[in-house]
Amino acid sequence: MRKILKRVYHTKSLITGFLVGAFFVLFLFGAVLGFISQKGVIVYIDSEEVARTVQYQVTQHTADNIPIFMDQAKKDVPQIVEEQIKGQFNSGKLEIAGFSFSLPEDFILSLEGMLKENIETGIYSIIDGMDNEELSQVLGDNAYFIVKKALEEEYRGKSFTVKPMEWLSILVTLEVEEGSASE
Repeated sequence: MRKILKRVYHTKSLITGFLVGAFFVLFLFGAVLGFISQKGVIVYIDSEEVARTVQYQVTQHTADNIPIFMDQAKKDVPQIVEEQIKGQFNSGKLEIAGFSFSLPEDFILSLEGMLKENIETGIYSIIDGMDNEELSQVLGDNAYFIVKKALEEEYRGKSFTVKPMEWLSILVTLEVEEGSASE
């Protein structure tokens, strides 16, 4: 008959192998951590993507909010015009070719009213004539160029230290990449 062989486990070998493997993993982890903390890491920022995102958000925000701001401005126009016109026609005298004429109070009030109405109408026509879509696009484009310039001038090559743990500090350097404009 066949003899059944009994498997013998060597506990000492198993523990030794486990400890050597764990030590090797810890050694690799420590070496990588030491390398990173000494040399630092470089973080790449795609300036095109960031600028396009900001441009889109500014354009959307202004397109949504300009009509609200313009409506509020329209509500404030009569009060502002009233404050500016008030007291402009104090003297009711008109002088023509050396002759002085006294103007009636009703005429002065009527003149003030007509002037206020004309100024308000002009301001309303300016506000109503504004192209909100074009204005929001211009503001978005300006934001795009501001972000691109700021990333290029203020953040390219900038380094700072990050401390993920109290005993570990990592030097992080920002590098700005020119992304491809996908329009």
